[in-house]
Amino acid sequence: MKRFSKGLISIIIAAILMGIVILPDSVKSKLPGDPISDWVRGQKITLGLDLQGGTQLDYRIDLRNAIKRNEDDDDSNDVRLHDVIEGVRTTIERRVDGLGVSEPQIYLSNIAGENHIIVELAGIKDIEEAKKIVGKTIQLEFKEAKTKADPDEKAEIEKEANEVLQEALKTDSDFAEIGQSIKTNDGKIEFRENEENYEEMLPTHYKDVLSNLTDGQVYSKTVEGGGEFMLSAGGEVTEKKSIRIVQLVSKETKEKTESTEERVRASHILIAYEGAERAEENVGRTKEEAKTLAEEVAIKAKETPGKFPELASEYSNGPSATSGGDLDFFGHGQMAKAFEDAAFSMEVDQVSDPVETEFGYHIIMVTDKEEAIETVTEEDFYIYNEIVFDTTPDPWKATGLDGSHFKYATVTYNQIGSPEVNIQFNGEGADLFEELTGRLTGQRLAIFVGGELISAPNVNEKISGGSAVITGDYSLEKALQLANDLNTGAIDAPIILSGQYTISATLGENALHLSLLAGIIGLIALVLFMILYYRLLGIFAIIALCIYAVIIIFILKTTPIVMTLAGIAGIILSIGMAVDANILIFERTKEELNEGKSFIAAVQTGFERAWTSIRDSNISSLITCVILWFFGNSIIRGFAIMLGLGILVSMFTAITVTRALIRTLTGTKISKSNFLMGTKKVNILNK
Repeated sequence: MKRFSKGLISIIIAAILMGIVILPDSVKSKLPGDPISDWVRGQKITLGLDLQGGTQLDYRIDLRNAIKRNEDDDDSNDVRLHDVIEGVRTTIERRVDGLGVSEPQIYLSNIAGENHIIVELAGIKDIEEAKKIVGKTIQLEFKEAKTKADPDEKAEIEKEANEVLQEALKTDSDFAEIGQSIKTNDGKIEFRENEENYEEMLPTHYKDVLSNLTDGQVYSKTVEGGGEFMLSAGGEVTEKKSIRIVQLVSKETKEKTESTEERVRASHILIAYEGAERAEENVGRTKEEAKTLAEEVAIKAKETPGKFPELASEYSNGPSATSGGDLDFFGHGQMAKAFEDAAFSMEVDQVSDPVETEFGYHIIMVTDKEEAIETVTEEDFYIYNEIVFDTTPDPWKATGLDGSHFKYATVTYNQIGSPEVNIQFNGEGADLFEELTGRLTGQRLAIFVGGELISAPNVNEKISGGSAVITGDYSLEKALQLANDLNTGAIDAPIILSGQYTISATLGENALHLSLLAGIIGLIALVLFMILYYRLLGIFAIIALCIYAVIIIFILKTTPIVMTLAGIAGIILSIGMAVDANILIFERTKEELNEGKSFIAAVQTGFERAWTSIRDSNISSLITCVILWFFGNSIIRGFAIMLGLGILVSMFTAITVTRALIRTLTGTKISKSNFLMGTKKVNILNK
């Protein structure tokens, strides 16, 4: 038998080639510039969020509209919730791909019975921009005008508000968590956290409510509120009516500082000239003539200050001439700078020399002054949370045509060359759009994007072909942006940011450093134990372990697998299992050698006797990995995939590589050394 088999030679060659790929970047940078070397340089380990640092965004998928569609009497608009959720996930993936983030992790999760989508962005620089792109609700909706008010609309909102209130009143409830989970992207339900106001500035509907609550208490009734205004679809300003649930966070008496700025009251005589700012057409004097006249009028005003109003009426070219030049009180920043500087530096009843501004020459007389006053009082200061349900009647109602029927959008131009966005529907959407336009001929069909009314054109005729046009006052840039938003983000259901967790790059680097340090210490201890106890066989186990490490790192660098802190734990555990397999093989082999069998027979029997135990233990571990993968969260999955990968590689190195290495001793004097083989001194039957 050849000691160096073709298999062992192949393993050594493969290990060398894989070793080149896993070389440090500083070494690989010296490779030549051929395509293979470029590929080798491009292979890197992708670090996860917990090692590289980054942000995890937790979005709640709002399925309420989809559930309502399934619960109404119209079976034609029913949707499969699973399809909606998958559509949201696909949309989020498209958005994240546009961020250029290295190997983002996107997965679905069920939290307290609610569907969430988790987005992990490792190494992201501009997280606020990422949130804008990932979390925007580009939900396309077509709505028709209501022909009559819905008498049950407010009652349904009140019912929902009372249900939320009862939940909030429970002893173990978390008001902020309830608010975050109930809010909607269209503003129909808002959660406002840590609102602050002094008692005097509290909204009217809270003045008699918050004063009777203790810190952390939720008011036992809903509160009807107003005082906020919005622009209606017709361009009219209307008051926003609402029902509110309020929780007092804290109440304390604080000092309230109010200040009034310094003000002066002055009159002036403006002597304008031709070409001065805002000069009247009948002003024909030159600038030099205006200056001379201003100096003469200033002398008269100083001689007889009491006649300043009459002089203003006679000489002033400004609009205040009719009121004797009076400008009333004014503060800083309201007048031309030169005029203001002069007025604030003067005393009451003082008349100035001519002051030049862009309007001409001014003679100023200060008639009154108010000093800046700062008043400090004590007043109750409130911090509160509120959930706001908008009860303003909605003039539109859903038609069932929305983003789930969207196919793609393009930018086109109308007859006068203005850009517009053309929408193409899928087959189901085309049929629904044709039915809608036929039924609503002569009426308005509103187009909403992300809850915002974009346009509400009149339908002139039935439209077939499955396309619609969004028109508006669009620049080409805005039209292209809207089309791109729709193509990458026409989402099937709204998503609401429920949580954001940030791990700094420094924390991730420390975690990686400590994990590697722990692994190195454990590996050194393992090497010492294997060599001291198993001697030459232990050295073979260490060589196999080195090949195991090369294979694992090669796989991590050349595949999309993301290395996480939990994954490192899985690899370290699989190393222990690899060594455990070697120990089983070595102990069985030593038993055979101690019984006096030949080296090759002992090795063959040792491997055969150990194999069943190794196979069964590793298969059971792989089954556990599969279970953890299917039912675990991202952290558990990271552990499971790395443990499973480590087990498969360790089975190869422990069985194939170690056996090939041991067989190199066949027929050598070393194989007969009791010291090197760690066996007892016995009489060998077959030498």
